[in-house]
Amino acid sequence: MNTKAIRFFTTILILGSAATAHASDNAAVIFPAEGNKTCSDYSANSLILQMGTTSPLASGSLIGSENPRDADTTGEAATYTVTNGKVVGFNATTPIDYVLLKSGRGIALIIYPSGGVTEDANMKLTVGGVDQSISAISLCYGLGNVAPLPPPPPAPLTIPSCDALNASGGLDDIQVMCPSSGARSVVFNFELGGQKFYNTSETPLACVCNSEPLQECDPNVAYPEPGACPQPVADKSGAEVTTHIELNNDPYVCSTIGGKRTCYYY
Repeated sequence: MNTKAIRFFTTILILGSAATAHASDNAAVIFPAEGNKTCSDYSANSLILQMGTTSPLASGSLIGSENPRDADTTGEAATYTVTNGKVVGFNATTPIDYVLLKSGRGIALIIYPSGGVTEDANMKLTVGGVDQSISAISLCYGLGNVAPLPPPPPAPLTIPSCDALNASGGLDDIQVMCPSSGARSVVFNFELGGQKFYNTSETPLACVCNSEPLQECDPNVAYPEPGACPQPVADKSGAEVTTHIELNNDPYVCSTIGGKRTCYYY
């Protein structure tokens, strides 16, 4: 047999072995066990609830007691399928914490991640590398485990108060004198020439006078959706023009105001 053929058949054996070992789409862990098909054998009797069948068909429905720890109050149900008598799948109305598949004295204890799942497929009970015919199915639920919360979104950026920055050293070591009239204004500071100009992560580039910090908003989000910029207090259509400031053209800077571009060297 040539080398390519050997590699081909080796690949087939590896893939076939992996497919045989596959016993659930969604399980966190699967334990081999023996004994009864009763959910309370594997967790607290006062919490766990069960729905199942001791005579599974190719497909069927299950009815269970209301889960007091899920969002609805309409009772629980599930549908299941058994393919070729050996491969099980289900869909349920409530999160399932674990499943018991039984064949004779053998049991596969299929445990799901915290919070449970409402569906699974390709579930098998394998003994000695051989998939067994399923004689009973038990869906176990009601533990009330809570899935880990997603990490909180990053805090919105702000332009801080100049007064607060002055108290801690100033805007990049520059003390900002705010107008005594109380007028609000935004003050920007950019270092000319040198690397510090590009270091925008360690120190603020701007502060605001006579105001609370200015909160970040997204002009691409429609108001009043979360994160959107507020609507203007008055119609300014045509009364203002966009101002652009170009600062990365060492040794000069430019601004475009009212359509006129002006540059300055240093």
